[in-house]
Amino acid sequence: MPTLRNGERIPIANSREPAQIINYIAEGGQGEVYRVAYQGKEYALKWYSKLPMSEAFYDNLAHNVRMGKPNDSFLWAVALTEKIKGKFGYLMPLRPSHYREYGEFLLGDARFKSWDMLFKAALNLTDSFRILHSRGYSYQDLNEGSFFLDPDTGDVLICDNDNVAPYGVNLGVKGMPKYMAPEVVLDQSRPNTHTDRFSLAVILFRLFYIDHPLEGQYTIRFPLTDQMGAKLFGQNPVFVYDPKNSTNRPSPEAHPNVISRWKMFPPDLNAAFTKAFTDGLKDINSRITELQWIEILVRARGMLVRINGKEQFVNAYRPDSVPKECRLLRTEENIIALAPDSVLYLCQTDKFSEDYQTPSGLVKASQRDKNVYGLGNLTADTWTLTVPDRPPITVPPKGFAPLVPGIIIDFGNLKAKVF
Repeated sequence: MPTLRNGERIPIANSREPAQIINYIAEGGQGEVYRVAYQGKEYALKWYSKLPMSEAFYDNLAHNVRMGKPNDSFLWAVALTEKIKGKFGYLMPLRPSHYREYGEFLLGDARFKSWDMLFKAALNLTDSFRILHSRGYSYQDLNEGSFFLDPDTGDVLICDNDNVAPYGVNLGVKGMPKYMAPEVVLDQSRPNTHTDRFSLAVILFRLFYIDHPLEGQYTIRFPLTDQMGAKLFGQNPVFVYDPKNSTNRPSPEAHPNVISRWKMFPPDLNAAFTKAFTDGLKDINSRITELQWIEILVRARGMLVRINGKEQFVNAYRPDSVPKECRLLRTEENIIALAPDSVLYLCQTDKFSEDYQTPSGLVKASQRDKNVYGLGNLTADTWTLTVPDRPPITVPPKGFAPLVPGIIIDFGNLKAKVF
């Protein structure tokens, strides 16, 4: 039963204007969520009505309000209430209705518009935690209830940021079972940046493969008691596709998603998750950083093409298996599959760029001959082409570079060869 009444005014710390309760929204493990009006806008109020929260917790929330959101993907605390008989809460932006809960994707109740949108969601989520960690903070409780996703755009909203704290500070939270790092499960460490990275790897794995990376034929034999959970996910976790240990392979009946998708996604993605859940299980220095994940995701996305209106992944490392509709572009670090309407991003054509969102090139088929492709220059820079037995050719902005095998495209500080 809601503890706050519609119309009730809640004083806001360091503000002369109170927030006014509009209506009750939902109840959670720590308290309640309300829609409120404050300073001419509507917000969500998370009200800690159940558990007594410490003075340190209140002070940390106040610090986060002053710090401000790391980026627009965080549903960050924008104001803290004053205490009322020992209870308090904080205001945050309301979640737009078109965002879906992460758990809905795991259940199949929500689906991304395309594989490309799945990659965009994974990149946006990873980059948000890169920014958070670069500011010296850790999230500490990353789990399936931590964020919402827009299936049509890949946009992400990260919620429940009340446990975010400076590195080395922990306010008592451990995390959710199956998402905690082994050392947290065993009480050998408090949550921190390294444990965040383990949890992030679990979240990313389930985005792509749906099933859990440590749940297979071995784990489903046991009831998940606290003691057994500590053994399976803390003392002796085994990755379902561990190349050296086959005892916990996925069950065709219980884990069909990871079996089918493991064969479908590019090898770079599978290799990264193998490292994350073998070496990275116990060695925190072997965990994949956010920047490394971004590079891996960009490389894997570079093998996604659309042919005859249907998306498919191409193993560009095996040219003999590449469809005839594709061209390959090899840079100093990556090999990229291209088909009509494929997009290149700045991070793929500028070796100094980390921008995975801004398009830099677009593939188009010739109107006169659909088998002839050109790469449109979407940048403000002029490209230079080296053509065998011919003088160099320049491609100005909005111009097209022919995707003919043997041509070398100089994007400015990065060169690529067409195959």
